[in-house]
Amino acid sequence: MPSAILSARHDAGGELFLVSLDVGDEVARAYTTPGQYVEVKIASGKGYFVLASEVGDAPWQLLVKNAGDAADALVTLPLGSALEVIGPLGAGFSTSRMESRHVVIAVVGSALGVARPVLGRRIRDGVAASTHLFLGVRAPTDVPILSEVERWAEQGVRVVLCLSRSELDHHPEVAKRARRVAGYVQNALVRALQAGDVPHGTLVIAAGPDAMLAELRALGRGTSPSEGAVLAAPSIEVLTNV
Repeated sequence: MPSAILSARHDAGGELFLVSLDVGDEVARAYTTPGQYVEVKIASGKGYFVLASEVGDAPWQLLVKNAGDAADALVTLPLGSALEVIGPLGAGFSTSRMESRHVVIAVVGSALGVARPVLGRRIRDGVAASTHLFLGVRAPTDVPILSEVERWAEQGVRVVLCLSRSELDHHPEVAKRARRVAGYVQNALVRALQAGDVPHGTLVIAAGPDAMLAELRALGRGTSPSEGAVLAAPSIEVLTNV
């Protein structure tokens, strides 16, 4: 069976860990598109985790929350442990679909892993200024991989922290270049579209909770149930990972 070696683990903040898995070069090259994921199997269960490293790179990296079963294994097993890993799985998010377009990446929690390879590509292509990151967290201190989020903002990505606790004025030293808004990611995106901060015709890459994805898909059809909004054409295009 395919296997990987648990080679590194770091506290990423926001109750998440950045976990590294050593895989063979041939397996690493099978990771071709941002948004692909892997299945990690252990005796008591399995889990699915989006690949958070650059496409084609080894080791593979995952953003993991200790939530039981496979996630618990990734967070607690000794380094050097062998794991059964299947993948990469899924079609991911085609980078060709992003060319010459404004792109929004809308994510919550560990789904921020999707943003890492996408933003790396957008920055290298010189189109950071036409890229938004809408990141849902409870409070500013819950932002994972904070140093990377701050660096993306410094490099021109328009970072929006969507704070469910509405702590807009707390910890102003965190991600100083980011804009802060109260509420959930999908609601913040509706307001940004209505205000013209995000242009219609934008490609939205979304990963996160089912309820958020359902509302974003509705937004792609021109409506937003939670905001009671109807958006004028041309509508945005929404791609989700499920």
